[in-house]
Amino acid sequence: MSPASRLKAPMAGLLLFAGLASSLALAACDRYGDDIALVKKSSVLGDTTGDKLCTDTAGARGKFEWSAQKSETYKDNDQIVEVTCKVTKPSASGGQHVVEFEFIHNRQTQKVALDRLLIDGKEQDLLSGAMNLMLMQLD
Repeated sequence: MSPASRLKAPMAGLLLFAGLASSLALAACDRYGDDIALVKKSSVLGDTTGDKLCTDTAGARGKFEWSAQKSETYKDNDQIVEVTCKVTKPSASGGQHVVEFEFIHNRQTQKVALDRLLIDGKEQDLLSGAMNLMLMQLD
């Protein structure tokens, strides 16, 4: 076996592994893609959609990303999915704030609800969360 052939065999294996890993990652995204899309377009607070809530919270200087997974809270029910919008935005002091909106989507009923709100890692109730989000807009 030539030196070039010996080099090609491990490279082919590495490429195959990378291809399989990316396929699995895409499959995981596809598995929850419909859940994320539904939360984005659903009314989650009054007439405000999930997408508008995250966009407005991020503002011009922030960014946000969506993810989904099997719900830890409702782990006995495979039909309930946790969808999270994680917003990162700079603060006036030079640091950054992280806001996480955790929604649940019931695939059987197609209902979506805001389940938890975390601001800088601290769980908020609806009233204090609204106040802290408003204060963050002034920061």
